[in-house]
Amino acid sequence: MVKQIDSNEFKEIIKEGKVAVDLFATWCGPCKMLSPILDEISEEVETTKFYKIDVDENQDIAIEYGVMSIPTVLIFENGELINKIVGLKSREDLVEQFK
Repeated sequence: MVKQIDSNEFKEIIKEGKVAVDLFATWCGPCKMLSPILDEISEEVETTKFYKIDVDENQDIAIEYGVMSIPTVLIFENGELINKIVGLKSREDLVEQFK
């Protein structure tokens, strides 16, 4: 299960290792479809930590990273943004991004 965080936790969480953060909204259909896929992947891929953040409650993160559409998954390595996945992607496409 992917843990939901807020802006206060975000900066600390992305500092170390490889971290994927799913930016979503509760009203977003594609976000609801992506969530169970990321839950599954988070159980399989041990090299990446997975989190999600509600952009309606944490708009500062969306603004800081130029997120224009959701779902968007930001991938960080030791605090540095290394990839941005925009939109709903297949499970196969996503797994490759997190290895």
